Amino acid sequence: MDTMRASGGQEPWGLRWRSSTYFIVATMAVAMLTDMYLYGFLVPILPFVLEHRLGLDASLTQRISTALLSQSALVMVVASPLIGSHADRSGAKRGWLLFGLAGALLGSLIVALATSLFVLFTGRLIQSVASTGLWVVGFATLADNVPADELGKMYGFVTVAIGVGTSGGPLVAGVLFDVGGYWVAWSSVLFIIVFDVILRCLMLERPRNKGETVRAEPDGLEPDPETEALLASGNPEQQNGRFVGGVVSYFCYAVLTASFDTTLPLHVRDAFHWGSLPAGLLFAAFQGPAVFFSVPVGWLKDRVGTRHPTTIGFALLVPLMWLIGVPGDERFPWACQEKYGSIIYSAAVTGVGIVICLLNGVGMMEATQAVDEIQAETPGIFGPNGGYSRAISISSISWTLGMFVGPIFSGYGTEQFGYYGMNCVLAGMCGLCSFTAFRNLKSSVPQR
Repeated sequence: MDTMRASGGQEPWGLRWRSSTYFIVATMAVAMLTDMYLYGFLVPILPFVLEHRLGLDASLTQRISTALLSQSALVMVVASPLIGSHADRSGAKRGWLLFGLAGALLGSLIVALATSLFVLFTGRLIQSVASTGLWVVGFATLADNVPADELGKMYGFVTVAIGVGTSGGPLVAGVLFDVGGYWVAWSSVLFIIVFDVILRCLMLERPRNKGETVRAEPDGLEPDPETEALLASGNPEQQNGRFVGGVVSYFCYAVLTASFDTTLPLHVRDAFHWGSLPAGLLFAAFQGPAVFFSVPVGWLKDRVGTRHPTTIGFALLVPLMWLIGVPGDERFPWACQEKYGSIIYSAAVTGVGIVICLLNGVGMMEATQAVDEIQAETPGIFGPNGGYSRAISISSISWTLGMFVGPIFSGYGTEQFGYYGMNCVLAGMCGLCSFTAFRNLKSSVPQR
């Protein structure tokens, strides 16, 4: 084993549990939780940072907040393919993960100490690069170390951790800031990063045998580095049907998710005169089912592939997205009454939260399985270290673009066509995605 050779033939302490699938998954889950925690942590205290620590006028808070939070999307689009390419060439991923964690810590310290806009944006830039590296290399590490027939289930565990980090960051930051002040709130960031450091240092990669990915050379010669570089630099994954289907599905999944963030609070305020608390409960109904259903859905995809769950998920979203647009629209008087309309709307949002779990992990799973499929057909095409990081980086870009396009489309669509019209367009998009998933995704899971 590589870990034994690296230590001079002596087995590292705790090799069995430190390199076990479940410990690696747990480490990556905590890593994703930490990343989402850091992303959401700043949201509730950002007005204080801008107006009190930086001394900016309150009228600029919304504009600068939007620019600061959008910075991550731009960084991911630019940095993902670069990080993916270099991570695949380097082989071992543990060093990349530790390097990313150091960047997250440095960026967090800069943001916490910032007293000018330049320093604040610099700290957020470092955080964003570290976050991009974590998502690309983290999911590639899972793909390298988890058996193909367990990927869906393990991605389900990671999805739960991401949900906890997404909701926990703003909640903990808000509570600690109100109770103990600015620096007490930031102490939670230090705690969670230290815990993450311990897990990443303990983790030992135990990847599958990659011998089949290297093309054999005649007469015992070593592989030609120039040939390896040419093979590794190609983009055959873009020609793979299941990869394209996964990318498209992941993009549309992100658009749907972002559209709720943009339009739900304003719609319930205008249609039902609801405040922040009922809107927050609706978001809990939308996001909560993932905690309970992500792992079972992942297990299902390990057994039957992603084709049928994804196809059914998008197909069920068509009537649900149409129904979400009905309450409050004058063309449907039976749903305009506040009592009945609010019940219909709440039930539809909850239904979408349940059904959308069928889409979890589709981009990452198809990226991983497309690489396995291509390598089985053309051994060595991605080079000696495989192509997971590059494929996952493209999948990550599709999600990021969806999260970027979603708010713009849903906000502009609501202004131009109304809330009902915008949701009808989203329902049509789901119908097209259902057809695309059925046509391009596969029911089988490639064996390694």
